[in-house]
Amino acid sequence: MLTRRHLLAGAAAGSAALLLPGTASATQPDTTTEQGWLDWIAAHRYDVSVLIDDGDGRRAAHNPDVRRVMASSIKVVHLSAYAVAVAEGRLDPKEQIRMGDWDAHHPFVGDGRAHFLALNRLGVPCDDYGIAKDPEQRVSLARLAEAMIFFSDNAATDYLRTRLGDPALQRAAARSGWFRPDTRSLGGEVLMLIMPEYAPPPGSPAAVRRAMGDAVARRFVRDRAFRAEALRRWPDMPSTPEAQWPWIKGHGQGSAADLFALHRGIANGLYPTAREILAKPLADRVPPGASEVLFKGGSLPRSLTTGLSVRWPGGRSGTAAILFTCVSDQEIANAPVLLDVLIAALSDPARFSALERALC
Repeated sequence: MLTRRHLLAGAAAGSAALLLPGTASATQPDTTTEQGWLDWIAAHRYDVSVLIDDGDGRRAAHNPDVRRVMASSIKVVHLSAYAVAVAEGRLDPKEQIRMGDWDAHHPFVGDGRAHFLALNRLGVPCDDYGIAKDPEQRVSLARLAEAMIFFSDNAATDYLRTRLGDPALQRAAARSGWFRPDTRSLGGEVLMLIMPEYAPPPGSPAAVRRAMGDAVARRFVRDRAFRAEALRRWPDMPSTPEAQWPWIKGHGQGSAADLFALHRGIANGLYPTAREILAKPLADRVPPGASEVLFKGGSLPRSLTTGLSVRWPGGRSGTAAILFTCVSDQEIANAPVLLDVLIAALSDPARFSALERALC
């Protein structure tokens, strides 16, 4: 069960949160093993969407166009837009960002301590909620973008969205074939869980929820009294997967085909800065003969998502996108083994065939 502090509006969804130990349930496939994940996929085909191409003639798809909760995998859209802006000279990675401006997008909780961990890694003194003690302290824009991926920091994601604007995010994703990704405010989603009176009724159209979340996020940035109210009320927000599920079902969605398209574009060199950043989290898991693994994952209760590419010298690249629904907290904790399944499938024809059989 997730605690309130580790509520994971996004950060329990990054590479840091995917590298957690776990044990399997005796009544479910043993997802501490690669075969266990293949067994889980075979037993839950309705709950799985996959698109995978090893770049060497093998391709498999299963429910690739079914829309599911995207969780923090959506952050490759923001990263790609950042990379485009850097390449075009609209953003300078060396620009010094005021911590108070970054912190303004962090509603204290709801990110699995991602913002707190990012600031600690950067050497920025902060309080227990991850708010910098000196709002005038500066860090480079490049470090903020990396925090979005390495720690899955929601505040960095919303900061970049505010700087770049949704049209820039849409255009960057469209370069690879992901059209109109759902780039709503992640902080707004958390705030609507903390203060449900600012949220639309369950089942409202995505556009309505997105607009209301954006509005409450903007208010949080500019209204000190509203920020204080959010801090006061967060202990009472839903804290179990069951209680959070009605909120999670309305979170931003996308398809495996969407996620695959963007990761394929990154692997093929359309966004060089994005590729450099995505290559760092799994730098120690590059298979023999390959040059790099590019990765960004995400999770929310009952949802697990991954986009991943393996690149080889000479230009070959293989890409996989996989979206799961109805996964348990324990299975989410075993996600590192799932990464091994995907890396192996992209690297070894026999392992690709094993995954393909599980999907059939």
